[in-house]
Amino acid sequence: MRRLVPLVLAGVFALTPFGASAAALSGVQVSAVVALLQAFGVDAGTLARVEAALGSAPAAVAAAVSSDPPAASSTPPHVPVVGSAYPASAVGYDLSFNTKNYPVMPFGFAVVGVTGGKAFAHNARLVSEYSWARLASSVIPTLYLNLNAPYGSTVAGHIATPKDCTNAAPAVPTADFKQTTASMGTSAYPEPSACEAYNYGWNAAEDAYAYAQSSKVYDTFWWLDVEEANSWSANPAVNDATIQGALDYLNAQGVKAGIYSMGFMWKEIAGDTFVPTESVRGTAFPVPTWFPIGVNTQVGALNACNTKTSFISGSPIWILQYELDHTAVDQNVAC
Repeated sequence: MRRLVPLVLAGVFALTPFGASAAALSGVQVSAVVALLQAFGVDAGTLARVEAALGSAPAAVAAAVSSDPPAASSTPPHVPVVGSAYPASAVGYDLSFNTKNYPVMPFGFAVVGVTGGKAFAHNARLVSEYSWARLASSVIPTLYLNLNAPYGSTVAGHIATPKDCTNAAPAVPTADFKQTTASMGTSAYPEPSACEAYNYGWNAAEDAYAYAQSSKVYDTFWWLDVEEANSWSANPAVNDATIQGALDYLNAQGVKAGIYSMGFMWKEIAGDTFVPTESVRGTAFPVPTWFPIGVNTQVGALNACNTKTSFISGSPIWILQYELDHTAVDQNVAC
């Protein structure tokens, strides 16, 4: 596989007006090369070294690809994101398992769905969507996973760890919960304890993270998609624990995460007072948010960055989703 890298790069430079003493490749060209190598299954370590070398003159590339990969480290290779992961005022798109049309490239950023609409379901198009987004956007794409409370067939095997819930007090089913589950034909679903819900969120994030890793997808930043379309408890404590468990797993991998939702949905699911927390390698961060605003102009979306308030107290707004046209893909603007 390592012999493939020089061959691909040789072809790239043969087709571009660069000599050994030429300047570095442009950002778009670098993205194209990295996406091509990733499509051929080149390992993440080599990809990182090639990408760094392509930021210099082409003569530096040979040294980068001929050297041995660095020794494996027990420390996760992720760097905590201090500020926003997105260029201010940039326009971007989010792609999911059911995205029909891709937007016209290039664009500022992309958020790609790892899951297939709910926890423990996988987006079968992740590799192709991520590779396309990596080629089209000016920054490395970020990821999101769909989350829900522990009900249904995915509960088995996913609520026993990492916390010991043997002596945890069971959550009391509410009248609303009973009525809702009965109308959905799911009256057999038991109400999980908050401890079990935490484990479920942790394991749902672990499953999505493992799928992304196995797909050779970078994981610079993740979003948790929290929407009423999925199953949630009428007991906010259960939902809050699920969300916190997912955040804690990603943080444990050295990855920062945010919340995608809407104000009324968040209030219905998480309650009025829940403020999720996260800490990466001992440093606490406010959990950023991303939500739709309904406007249909880019200028309106940019103005909303200065006028909208996050649905989570004290959380910075990183992205606003808006509808520019009917391209069957969501437009977003970075605040």
